[in-house]
Amino acid sequence: MFSKSVKSVCMIAAFGVLMAGAAWAAEPAAKAAKPAKPADDVAVFDTSKGRMVAEFWEKDAPQTVANFKKLARQGFYNGTGFHRIMKGFMIQGGDPNSKNPNAPDLGTGGPGYNINDEFNSHLHVKGVLSMAHTSAPNSGGSQFFIMHGTSPGLDGKYTAFGHLIAGMDVLDKIANTPTGPNPGMAGENSKPLEWTTIKSVRIIPRAAYTASAAAAKKGQASKAATKSSETKAGMGTGAGMSSPTSTTPQAETAKPAGEAGDKAPESQATPQSPGGTQPESGK
Repeated sequence: MFSKSVKSVCMIAAFGVLMAGAAWAAEPAAKAAKPAKPADDVAVFDTSKGRMVAEFWEKDAPQTVANFKKLARQGFYNGTGFHRIMKGFMIQGGDPNSKNPNAPDLGTGGPGYNINDEFNSHLHVKGVLSMAHTSAPNSGGSQFFIMHGTSPGLDGKYTAFGHLIAGMDVLDKIANTPTGPNPGMAGENSKPLEWTTIKSVRIIPRAAYTASAAAAKKGQASKAATKSSETKAGMGTGAGMSSPTSTTPQAETAKPAGEAGDKAPESQATPQSPGGTQPESGK
């Protein structure tokens, strides 16, 4: 009787040890299976008119952001241009056909597939990054636009997926590009007469961008301090002094973007492919 009791106790203890061991072994696996947090990335647009940097709204448009990042990492946007520009409204790019500024089918290109719409509550105001599409649902692909003004008519109808955190001055430069009649958009003066090329779109960690921006700012401050010291030294010796009569009138200030008459009627100012056709694969 005693022997059986001892055996039972030993078996229970052994079973307990085995269960504890299994739980200990399973714990690291459970921790390893925990999904990783989405990377906090930014998009760096290097263009022929300067650099723009955008952060993403990944929680509100996850598929759209993932698609944009994938295409950027593949170099899809490198060498393309902003093929449709409307000052005070938006600038549009992302068409692979725009690698040729004189292509007859500008505005109709895409990656060869479509993505779903992810409409959200973000407003279409200056600096917002959003997806272009045709009049058909879920017809976006690679074409995007960056707002140069405010357009409530686009809210909830286009997928806003990020906004500029640097380079608003570059956006203004591009938006102020001279334009002419657009053959693909009847009655719309949106075809750029001066081409802006997207040299590259790089996806990098926000921390890397922040460190780079801080270093650049420090370098600029150092140069400014050096220049200021040299100027003061020159003034002390009489160098660099100019006569008031040598001054010339400054150029007239450019008209601010978004003034009355700059924005096209909303009925025709929609960021979509010309003619309402589905985006085609790049040629």
